[in-house]
Amino acid sequence: MTNEITNRAETELALIKKIMEDSRQTVMYNGIHFIFWGILVSVCLIANYLMLVTHTFVDKIGMLWAIMMPAGAVVDMIIGRRLERKQSATTFAARLLGALWTASGIAMFIFGFLGPMTGAYKSIFICPVISVMLGVSYFTSGSIQQLNWLRNLAFGWWAGAAIMFIYPGMHTLLIFAIMLVGMQVVPGLLINKHYRRNLLIQEA
Repeated sequence: MTNEITNRAETELALIKKIMEDSRQTVMYNGIHFIFWGILVSVCLIANYLMLVTHTFVDKIGMLWAIMMPAGAVVDMIIGRRLERKQSATTFAARLLGALWTASGIAMFIFGFLGPMTGAYKSIFICPVISVMLGVSYFTSGSIQQLNWLRNLAFGWWAGAAIMFIYPGMHTLLIFAIMLVGMQVVPGLLINKHYRRNLLIQEA
C-alpha cells in the first residue's frame, strides 16, 4: 500500500515536472492567436460603437458580429493548423493550452450570442461577461506557462469587468476595445518577440 502511494506520488511529480519543462518551451503558439483575436474584436467593437454613435447601419450590428466572429474562428483554425505543421513536436503544455483556449473560445461564443438572444442578459453586458472569462483564461494560461506578468493580467480583466458591470452602457464597447489592445494585442506581441528570440537561440 505504501509503495503504491509512493509510486503514484512519483508519477504525479514527474507529470508536474514535465508540464513545467514543457511550459518553458511553449508560449501559447507564439502569441499569434492573441494578436489576431485582439485586433479583430477591437476593430469590430470600434465599428459597433461608431454605428451606434452615428446611427448608421444600426440594424446591421448583429450581422457584423454574426459574420466576423465565425469567419475569425475559421481563419484562426487555419493559422493554428499551419503552426502545428511547422512544429516538429507538440508538448503536453501546448496541448493543455490549446484545450484551455479552445474551451474559452467556445464559452465566449455562447456568452456573446446565446446569452443576449435568449434574454438571459442585455447585450451591453456581453463585454464584462467575456472580460470575466478572459480573466480566468489568462490566470490559468499564465500559471501553466509560469509567466507571472501574463497571469496577473487577469486582475486587469476582472477590474475592467467590474467597471463595465457597475457602469453599463455604450461606452463599454470602447473600454473593452482598449482593454483588448492593452491586455491582449500588446502581450501577444511580447510573447511573439520572446518566442522568436528563443527560436534564434535554439537554431544558433
